Amino acid sequence: MKIQLGGLPEGRSEYQLHSTGAELSLGEDFTGEVRVDVILEKRGHQILLSAAISTTGTFECDRCLEDFELKVNPSYRMYYVMDGGDTAGMDPTEVQVIPAGLPVIDIADDVRQVIELSVPLKLLCRADCRGLCPSCGKNLNVSPCPCQDEIPDGRWDTLKSLKNNPT
Repeated sequence: MKIQLGGLPEGRSEYQLHSTGAELSLGEDFTGEVRVDVILEKRGHQILLSAAISTTGTFECDRCLEDFELKVNPSYRMYYVMDGGDTAGMDPTEVQVIPAGLPVIDIADDVRQVIELSVPLKLLCRADCRGLCPSCGKNLNVSPCPCQDEIPDGRWDTLKSLKNNPT
């Protein structure tokens, strides 16, 4: 995912870049297309890159263990400042200093990192996923199971007897 900087005019330029999850080393969860809409704004020795990413990954639900597709649509900004350029007032996490005359910038690593950080820690097929029955393992999203609603836990029997017999 390289963008040609040589001959880049002052002002705004737009690009649509396409890649695959494999080309970006995203792993087996992202096998489809990764689309990146890029807007570059060049002003003197500074270039502001704004990128909107769109892709889909296939994951396993943490509750019901079923596979589901998750749309990932993160965005990020990065300032590219040529050597000697002023970086005062800029967020240091959004600035990369590049040598003057650099012919291309490669945003593949940035895109990969932003996608990976956009995947939630708790992967759920839907917000109200009911998961699996802890007794029989049946998927409760498909149908209810015949198991008891509450599985008895013998560790609490002594405390329950104190509650029921307050002497």
